Formats: sequence, structure tokens, C-alpha cells
Amino acid sequence: MKKVRSDFLIAAAVILCSLVLLGALSLAISGTDLNKPKALLTIDLPSAVGLDRQAQVRYAGTIAGRIRSIRPLSDEERTKESPGCCIRVVVEIRHPLPVLRVGTVAAVISDTVLAEKYLNLEPGPVINPALPPGTILYAKHSANLDEVMASGKELLDGVNELLTKNESSISKAILDLKNVLENFKVVATYAKTFMGTVARKPWRLLWGGPVPRLPSEESILKTDKVVPAPIPND
Repeated sequence: MKKVRSDFLIAAAVILCSLVLLGALSLAISGTDLNKPKALLTIDLPSAVGLDRQAQVRYAGTIAGRIRSIRPLSDEERTKESPGCCIRVVVEIRHPLPVLRVGTVAAVISDTVLAEKYLNLEPGPVINPALPPGTILYAKHSANLDEVMASGKELLDGVNELLTKNESSISKAILDLKNVLENFKVVATYAKTFMGTVARKPWRLLWGGPVPRLPSEESILKTDKVVPAPIPND
């Protein structure tokens, strides 16, 4: 009888310890803090894309607390209280912070492309007065990856449309540019011959001398290599 009772107590203790560990692990994974928050802040956002409940709240990059709740603003709130915003976030401040001053704004950001997003408080100028209690903070719009990709697609579509509409003009411009480059190639080859000849014997500008045999324009244009400029050896 005593052995059965002892086994029962051991099993109950093991189950109790397992439940305690399970509870502690659940609290750690969820980020739940049982301590009372030091303050609550209300922040209105244009968008909460990528921001979930329990996301971190940071002050100038340092951890300050977590998001408590996220909800959409009503039409009346959007009209009277927060024009340009659609989402209201209540955050719990659990770490000591400096005085929040007028000019403090929030932004939804992430450290890397794949990192989780968090709400960052950017402090206002230190010369500004402190925010009155109950003040609603506002977040500036932050472009997310989807918006950037959509903007890039719109830009590419616009470029393709522009190229399609001006295809003939672009083809003519390319042809003109080709002619200019070919002429420049011929002129540059002849200029090398002239400069090399004058550099060796400058008096040839007055008294003349042997004339080097220049390559034809066809031979210059046909080759994709640099054509040596002939220079007299006398």
C-alpha cells in the first residue's frame, strides 16, 4: 500500500513539474510578460502590413516593449482623429524610456529583408516639450517589399510602353549613333598617324616629307581590332 502511494506521489510530482515547464516554455515562446507594463501608448498607422500582435516595440532601435493589440480605425476615427491612418495599435512599454517629446513618430521597419518587422519609435527633438498623457502618436508610411516590387513593375511597364511607341525613332537614333562611331574610328586612326608623324619630326609641318600610306576606310571599318597607324621611319 505504501509503495503504491509512493509511486502515485512521484507520478503526480512529475506531471506537476512537466506542467510548470510547459507553462514557462509557452510564456517564453509567446513573449508574454507577466509584469505590469510601465506605460501604454496608442499609435495610429497608415498600414500594418507585416506587423503582427506581440511584435516588438523599440525606441531608437532598443527594445522597449511589445504590441498589445491591433485593430482597424472606424470611419469616424479616420475622419476626426487620424486622417491618413487606417490602423490603431496599442503598445506596452516595459522598459524605462526617456521622456517622449513632441515630434516623436513611429515606423514599421525590419533589420533585414527576411527579418520580422517591428514598430520603432523615433524620438523627437530634445528641445521640444513632453507629450501630454493620452497623446496619439502617428506613424510615417514605410514602403514594404510588395509596394517596391509593384513600383518596379510599373516602371518596367512604362519603359516597355515608351520603347514600343518610339521604336522607329530609337532605331533611327541607333543607326545615327553607329554612323558617328564609325566616322570617329576612321578619324581616330588617321589622327594617330598625323600625331605620330608630327611628334617625331615637327618641322614636317613646314618642309613636308614622305607621306605614309594610310589604310582605307573599308579596312578600318571591317576589322574589330585596333588598326596600327603607319608612321614613317625616316
